[in-house]
Amino acid sequence: MVTLILIIVVVLVVACILQAMVGKSRYADMTEEEFEDEARKSSAVGNALMAAQGIIEPNRKVEYVLQQDKRLEGDSAESGDRPPDQTRPPNGPPR
Repeated sequence: MVTLILIIVVVLVVACILQAMVGKSRYADMTEEEFEDEARKSSAVGNALMAAQGIIEPNRKVEYVLQQDKRLEGDSAESGDRPPDQTRPPNGPPR
């Protein structure tokens, strides 16, 4: 009896997953104008979240700029050069 219930549950879950994969997209019946309105709403929400994150975490932009500077320094290094913090003395193990 328990196995029968378990089989039914598994079959229903698989059927729901297949229906979700094969079913119509919510954008399938939209007109171009409706789609553009939906995109504007989504981008407004995204912009609001980015602004809220900027207020909550103001140093994040500074960290991002520092990461970009490090990347640029790494890109300008000669081939085979080690980064400054990983240099090793002659005939010695790395630091």
